[in-house]
Amino acid sequence: TLSLIFDFPDDEQRLWWHSTAPMFAAMLQTAGHNVHDQYRHLGIYKKNIIPFLGVYPTEGKGRWLSILTRYGIPFELSLNCSNSIVRYTYEPINEATGTDKDPYNTLAILESLQKLVQIQSGIDLEWFNYFKHELTLNGTESAYLRSNDLVNCQIKTQNKLALDLKGNQFALKVYIYPELKSTATGKSIHELIFGSMRKLSLEHPSIQPAFQVLDDYVASRNISAETGGEYSALQPRLLSCDLINPAKSRVKIYLLERTVSLSAMEDLWTLGGRRTDPSTMDGLDMVRELWNLLEMPAGLQAYPKPYLQLGKVPNEQLPSMANYTLHHNDPMPEPQVYFTVFGMSDFKVTNALTVFFERRGWNEMARKYRVFLQESYPNDDLESLNYLHTYISFSYRSNKPYLSVYLHTFESGHWPIFPDSPTAFDAYRRCDMASKKINLADY
Repeated sequence: TLSLIFDFPDDEQRLWWHSTAPMFAAMLQTAGHNVHDQYRHLGIYKKNIIPFLGVYPTEGKGRWLSILTRYGIPFELSLNCSNSIVRYTYEPINEATGTDKDPYNTLAILESLQKLVQIQSGIDLEWFNYFKHELTLNGTESAYLRSNDLVNCQIKTQNKLALDLKGNQFALKVYIYPELKSTATGKSIHELIFGSMRKLSLEHPSIQPAFQVLDDYVASRNISAETGGEYSALQPRLLSCDLINPAKSRVKIYLLERTVSLSAMEDLWTLGGRRTDPSTMDGLDMVRELWNLLEMPAGLQAYPKPYLQLGKVPNEQLPSMANYTLHHNDPMPEPQVYFTVFGMSDFKVTNALTVFFERRGWNEMARKYRVFLQESYPNDDLESLNYLHTYISFSYRSNKPYLSVYLHTFESGHWPIFPDSPTAFDAYRRCDMASKKINLADY
């Protein structure tokens, strides 16, 4: 219905909408949003987000590559399956991105934020401004990198935003990658992330105890790795925080774990044995359960540097990851571990998740989840795909498990919607859809 009444200023935005909105709508329905909230969130997406997604990805066409996905696509949907919460994440991109005016996409997020502040109350930018200053490039640093040609295959993404949809409102988060700041300043990513947190904790002592525990854990793991320990060093990758009143905001520090094994994940979960309370151990049992259900392959993995060619079927396994939430007035960081399932059979992953949902008594999600994927990609052979699921995250707090899935969001629905629509992901199409006529009223 919305597709029939929306006008688009250019083909780029039209393609973004028809490629992503069908899956977005299906996810909102799966999560139980009423029709009024669905229209509101889809309307916000069309008006305030799509204009910041940049050039629609097409093979051979120049575009800004985002670290958000292995294909450089700057948009991703995720679903919290325990609480039925829809989230989407995007890297804001505008016309200046990648040009002399903004070579490393430092500024587009500011313009995008101003749009969101106007439509959602309660957004607070104090910690955003602090971390952006500490962890992303300033004008002088951008000019230095550009004039000395110092940015080659590094991650160019510096920041992205995420909206958690709750009723007809949304909560906003920012994610910051300091790799370019590291190149410009000569400081390691670890120094930048942990240094910025150490300084912030002096102003906000309520997060200091949890930060100190995390700092000690990472230091001990890395010393162990240097002396031939069982696991590889932990590599800080990014930081995120809620864009709300700092007194209530949470900071999360994300660590890359190259040793993909159950014992390494157990170490991440317990912070090397620092967390042993009953709730932590109950959660650990479910971590082990998920590991076995998913049949995770073990090994030492590096994060591949080049992006995957658009539409290429992946043949790779990525490292594991964990984040640690620093809560005010909580002496221990809260772990969230990520099962990196990109490149694994989506059919098997879906089966494993369904079993896990059923065991938890999440019967509605167990019934809906496979149907949701089929509705999102009706023209693809789901038994053959291995790139829909990127990560499965798991945490456990207040005696309750929290599980989210992060999903490939591109060419969804009855794509191609128009005869001239470019199609990249066609390896497992059920039939040649180019000749199939689509009824726009279905959207």
